[in-house]
Amino acid sequence: MMFDGDRTSGYDSVVSRRRFLAATGAAGATAIAGCSDDAQTGGEGDEDTDGDVVDRADAWFATAQVEHQVQQFQYNQNVWGGSTHASFGLFSEYTQYLIGEDEFHPHFVEDWEVGDTTMTLQLRDDFTWGNGDDITADDVVMQLEIQEYLGESLWDFAEDATAVDDTTVEISYPEGTNLDIIQHSVLHNTLDHPPADFSDAHEAIRNGEDADLFFEIEEPTPSGPIGLADTSSSYHEYEIRDDHPLAGNYNWNGYRMGYRDSNTSAHQSFAAGELDGIHSLFADPGTMEQFSDSLEEIQIPGMFGFAIVFNHADEHYGERAVRKAFMYAIDESQVIDNVGASTKIDFDAPVGLTAAGIDSWLGDSIDEYESYDRDLDRVEELLTDAGFERNDDDVWERDGQTLEAPVIAPASWSDWALTASTIVDQLSQAGFDASEDMREGGAWGEAAANGDFKVIAEEHTEGGDPANNYPFFSLRYKFLNDKHGDESYFNYPEEVTVPARDGDGEVTVDFRDTFEEFATTNDEDRIQELVEQLAWVFNQDLPLGMVQEKQEQSFLSRHGWEFPDQSEHFQTFWPMWWLPKVDELKATSNAE
Repeated sequence: MMFDGDRTSGYDSVVSRRRFLAATGAAGATAIAGCSDDAQTGGEGDEDTDGDVVDRADAWFATAQVEHQVQQFQYNQNVWGGSTHASFGLFSEYTQYLIGEDEFHPHFVEDWEVGDTTMTLQLRDDFTWGNGDDITADDVVMQLEIQEYLGESLWDFAEDATAVDDTTVEISYPEGTNLDIIQHSVLHNTLDHPPADFSDAHEAIRNGEDADLFFEIEEPTPSGPIGLADTSSSYHEYEIRDDHPLAGNYNWNGYRMGYRDSNTSAHQSFAAGELDGIHSLFADPGTMEQFSDSLEEIQIPGMFGFAIVFNHADEHYGERAVRKAFMYAIDESQVIDNVGASTKIDFDAPVGLTAAGIDSWLGDSIDEYESYDRDLDRVEELLTDAGFERNDDDVWERDGQTLEAPVIAPASWSDWALTASTIVDQLSQAGFDASEDMREGGAWGEAAANGDFKVIAEEHTEGGDPANNYPFFSLRYKFLNDKHGDESYFNYPEEVTVPARDGDGEVTVDFRDTFEEFATTNDEDRIQELVEQLAWVFNQDLPLGMVQEKQEQSFLSRHGWEFPDQSEHFQTFWPMWWLPKVDELKATSNAE
């Protein structure tokens, strides 16, 4: 039933030898205050923070949303605008991926079997929608068919989904399909398409008609243990659903979610003791010193992070030599130190894999790949060979045009803004005509979607999707990126030629053919060969520049709340919503 963890569970070894030692292995919570032994055991020594667990606390867990104002909150997960992380409580997961353990933990899907041509899901029979209707296999099939209409990745491999009975779903696929890909594509799903809201759209899909799936939902129909109870101008209130089978795990009223207009505002709320937790928030070590001793940081490998995306249609950045020179001009260690060494992960070499994937799939052979450690002599060699020369201002130019690097980045993401600023300084020192172009979220996203950039800060790996620990997903996202449409928004070609890894000639790779082969084999040796080949091509051609991987920072307070010192359930998306589902978060007398 559990996913084979032999190949993708590299975070333990990454933690042991990299720079972000605060993660305490596979399941540790790091106390924010101080560096004593107490910092590794979940805050022992704090005075009067825990209190005693009570049968029932008249308390609300206070949290906040940074992306959207309260007046914008809505509950259709197909619409990003107004969506909130309350969805992790409102909608039940099929399973929960435990990142440190590299396995799926049963939840609504309580058992599963992956065969040569069919994956069978066994569902719990006691989950209900917020309107009282039973959640059945037909509802799961409806959701999967909606996902097929939306182009979700499962349907690149699957052929059909069928409800065998009320609690059994079968998903069929051709013989030879990569079973790891099928398992990841199915088990990460969430029950967030209730028939009460989506049955009309589903009927249209089944009739071959256009379906509207992008409407706002003001009152959700939850499948999870909480439901929207009240709204105000300052928060939405979610109470525990008495009819949910997990209701007994909650000994408090529910959650209240407000809004903070920036990371800084959220920091101030924590410093003032206004919040009990937040699912994810960047806070550098200096900022965290302002927080209460009772507030704990749980670090979660984010898999995604800051990258410089090159527009391959650009006159300069379409050239491999320029992309390489760009990366040799960057001192990634300094970038990470400036942002906060405990909050980011450095790559031994950019190969398109997550940090854990590098350890699991490449191991010591990573030394054979270019590390792109800062080397200004190499920058000069590459650009000189490409026909550039320094002008009177000591800036690289060719044919009268300077080598511009206007780095577009989101202004409101403080860690990304600082990263971009540091990179611009380093590029300028290396002779690039570099500048910062900080934009608000909408303008930044629009520039990426329209291809209106030379270089832009973007995610190198899709955030919040644990499937990206498996190389197929993390590599395909980079080589065949469809984030902003069917074709690569950064105009990367579907076939490239690079020097052969053994130094003998060249190798040409057609990415669609390669990923098709990857998706249709279970031969472990061949899969390993494909991973190494794609990693080599990424390293040599640099479709984008991977700068860092994020350590997600999730916060929970021990003042009024009890949770374990360590748990395999800490490294999940996200502890404040998931821990009570496995009975590991309780309110104490201090919560009232």
